[in-house]
Formats: sequence, C-alpha cells, structure tokens
Amino acid sequence: MFLPDADMDKASLRQGDILKNVLYPLIVSADARFLGSIHRSGDLSAILKPEQQLSVEEPKDDTAEGIRAEAEEIGVRKIPAWKCQLFVRFGFAAVISQCCDIEPTSERRITRQQTIALARVVGIPPGPAKDPAKLESLRANKYPMNPENKGYLNYFYLPANERLDGRDWIVDYSQVLSIPVSEFPGILERKVLQMTDDARIRFKMKLAASYGRLMPEEEESGHPWLTQNPDD
Repeated sequence: MFLPDADMDKASLRQGDILKNVLYPLIVSADARFLGSIHRSGDLSAILKPEQQLSVEEPKDDTAEGIRAEAEEIGVRKIPAWKCQLFVRFGFAAVISQCCDIEPTSERRITRQQTIALARVVGIPPGPAKDPAKLESLRANKYPMNPENKGYLNYFYLPANERLDGRDWIVDYSQVLSIPVSEFPGILERKVLQMTDDARIRFKMKLAASYGRLMPEEEESGHPWLTQNPDD
C-alpha cells in the first residue's frame, strides 16, 4: 500500500499521505473557554460568580454589572477571531485534499486554496474488531460502487506499518479538519508515508463515495445531471 521511503515525494503532499503528530480539536461548544484579560477597571468581584457568562462585548462603563473581563479579539485575514481553550488530541491524519489543489509553486507555496484538508486516522472500531467477518470486509477496502457489497464506505483500512506504531488503523472520512497552507512546507517534516498509485486511487474513490453517493430518491429524481442531458 505504501511506497518505499526512497520513492516518496519529499517536496510536496499527495492525497492519501499520512502525517504524524497532527493536532485534532475536539470541539464541544459548551466546553470552550475564551481567553481574555481583566477589564481595565481592575474589578475582580464578579469573576468568581460561575452563573454569569463572559461576554465578548465591552461593558458600557466601568460600573456596569457582570464579569469584568474581555475576550481578546484578534484579526485573522481581517476577519474577527478569538482565542479559546479546547480539548485536543495528537495523532496520525491522512491528506484528503486533491493533489493538484495542494501542488506547491516553484517558491514552495500552496496558492490554489487556503487550507489543506485532513481526515483523522483512528484505531479499528469495536464492531469489526470483535467480528472476524466484518474485520475481513474492512481490510478488503472494497469497491464502493458495487451495489451488492460496498463494504465500509466511511473507512479506509491502513495495514500495520512500523511508521504507524506497528499496528493497523483506519482513515475515518467523517472526522475531518483543515490546516492553513502556511503550515507548508514545514508540515512535510511530519509526512511519514505515501501511498502507491493503486492505493491512492482506491483511497480517493472511497472518499468520493463516502461524501458523494446518491440517495435512492436522488437517483430516481430525473435530475438532468443523471440523464443524457447534463448541460440542462
């Protein structure tokens, strides 16, 4: 499934590449904690009142009731943003951006899009892990267009490899994140594996089926893109 180290492209990322030590945020809105500073009045009296909520709006005056703190707003490409604390995990991830979209220029910059899309790499799910038949189906990475037996559409199996801690994994297409293209070329230092052409084609076909497969009612809708007149 993977190329020998000597054959890997060390200058760019390809769809299906496996990266190590990727930060994956576990976003639960209720658990997010915004970072900020104490209001200029120096009033700490309300900070210990848990029933009150931190507002990102500046108080009208120094005597207004409420928590005397302000969330720190920062600018990211002239768009308002805030710093906050989140739960995160570190682990492996697979590149799911299209190869041509993240092809670097001669100046080693990615210019066709603003982010690089990744899918999280996780352990074998409990279901197939406990059922030999299901595990065999998972490991087969079956052809997703087979109407009789599509296998696991949302997972792509990765066999054990010493660069994957010597155990097998899956790419979970449903657990996605993106990193800014400014992470390139530094992110190349975390590239540990590159798929063969055969494996990458299977990977992207399953990825496309995971997100783009049609529902029965859509197939029967008579949509022009599904007929002989795709330009209508």
